[in-house]
Amino acid sequence: MSKHIFFVIMLLLLTTLACGFGGNGNDQIGPPGGTIPVSQEATDRLKQNFNQALQEASGNHTSQLRVTNEEITSLVAIELTKTGQIPLTDPQIWFTAGRIYITGKVKAFGLVNLDSLIVATAIVDDGRLVVEVQAAQMGPFDFPDQLLQSTTETINETLAGILIDLEITQLEILEGEMFVVGMRRT
Repeated sequence: MSKHIFFVIMLLLLTTLACGFGGNGNDQIGPPGGTIPVSQEATDRLKQNFNQALQEASGNHTSQLRVTNEEITSLVAIELTKTGQIPLTDPQIWFTAGRIYITGKVKAFGLVNLDSLIVATAIVDDGRLVVEVQAAQMGPFDFPDQLLQSTTETINETLAGILIDLEITQLEILEGEMFVVGMRRT
């Protein structure tokens, strides 16, 4: 009898999770203008622009990199598909009003996809690009502060490894794009 009660409780719990937490409620935050398309062309364009900016940032020359919503969303979506290490699908990343927004679906409990949201800011600190995750939510649950701090540290360590030779002099997050200006460290 106790196995049947346990089974019914688990079934009710999973149904509640599937219907309530992973649903497609109308109050979700999404990119202005609708879904951001994912394309290999946008990914290639971002990689090419990044490599060109690195080449131009030699000596005392500064270089500017412009990253659009479509380029960053495409890069992340395609890389997530290739690696499969992070259970995030349908990522959407956009820049607006000085913030970076990331949404997607996180596969949780094997059966349920929970809508997720991360809100971050980015600044220049001593020539380095520094990201701070301000808020993160998965389904109806806010990430604990300790997890936000850990996520922020991981992002910044990754950025430091990628941008090790660059000194960032300016960063602007505008509507639909981010501008980064920098030069090679001497």
